[in-house]
Formats: sequence, C-alpha cells, structure tokens
Amino acid sequence: MSSNESGLADKPKGQLKLLLIIAIVIGPMVAAWVMVKMDVGIPTTHTNRSTLVPDGVDVQDWTTALEPLGYGAPWRLLVTAPEQCDEACMDLVHRARQIHVALNRDATRAQHVLLLGHAEEDAWLDELKAEFPLVRVATLDNTAYEQSLQQHAPELPAGVQLWLVDPLGAVVLQQGPDDPGKQLLEDFKHLLKLSKVG
Repeated sequence: MSSNESGLADKPKGQLKLLLIIAIVIGPMVAAWVMVKMDVGIPTTHTNRSTLVPDGVDVQDWTTALEPLGYGAPWRLLVTAPEQCDEACMDLVHRARQIHVALNRDATRAQHVLLLGHAEEDAWLDELKAEFPLVRVATLDNTAYEQSLQQHAPELPAGVQLWLVDPLGAVVLQQGPDDPGKQLLEDFKHLLKLSKVG
C-alpha cells in the first residue's frame, strides 16, 4: 500500500474523532437547552429540611437592635418571644445554643440571640445569662414583627419561633418549637459550606 492510500484511510478516522469531540462539547449544551425549553428532566425537589422563608422577610423590618449587619457580620440563630419567654421559648433558646455549639469550627461565624417583645425582670435575665452566657438579648417590636410576616410570609407562624438570619439581615429558615433541631443544624451547615458571607 502506498503512503497516499494510507493517508486516505486515516482521513475518515480523523473526521470521526473531530465529530466525536464536537458532540462531547456541544451535546450537553443542546440537551440542557431542550430540558429548559420543554421543561423535561428538571429536578423539582429541594434539599432544605427546615421551612424556607420567602424572599422579602428582613430582620430590620422587625425594628430590632441587631448590629452589625453586612458582609462581616455573623449568621444569627434568632429566637423570637413576642410575649414572655415561656417554656417553649426557653427550649428554643437551648436548641439555638446546641446548634451553635454543634457547628464546631464554624461556630465563630454565628451567634444566638433572644428577641424579647416583653420586658423581663432583671432576676430572670440574670438567670438566663448564667445558663446561656453567650446569648445576646435584644428587643422585638411585636407589631413590626407580625406585620412583616403578614406582608411577606403569611403562611408562617408568628410567636415563639427559631429563625436563621444571614449576615445581611435576610431571614432564611424557620423552625417551630415542635420541629426537630437536627434539621436546622444540617441546613445551617450546608449554608455555611456554600456561603462566603459571615
């Protein structure tokens, strides 16, 4: 066989390789475009285990004294107690601390806060600080809190709740007194892994 005949035999193999490379590069893009246009094969499940708070709920709307807010600020595990801090409220304060501690090395990126809508006695606050020395206590404007939820997330309960707030002040996740704390912990760890903020 002459070298000329050998070159002709190699030409179809080279073209086949080139077409295969183009198909590998272009194929997934075409498949993705078809999936989006025809709404086929797009996952509809979500990975969060806690209740996702709709966009628009911002802790600043609750007129609290939570400072600072911004890129260097911590994530916050926020317990709201519009009335007196009852047993359910104290259970959530304890849960917030447990979640905070369970973050291990990421615990420095978070803090837990109790928002009180009702003035508590000094003796009660002293007991709280003795049991939970790292908890921050701030005031909560009950009316602003309820109006914010009514406007942006009417399906979510007001009252004694545990909220996860990002460093910019957006309320991200919600848990009630009867929900398992492990779910919020897993969601929080996932968010910290993905987030560069806080």
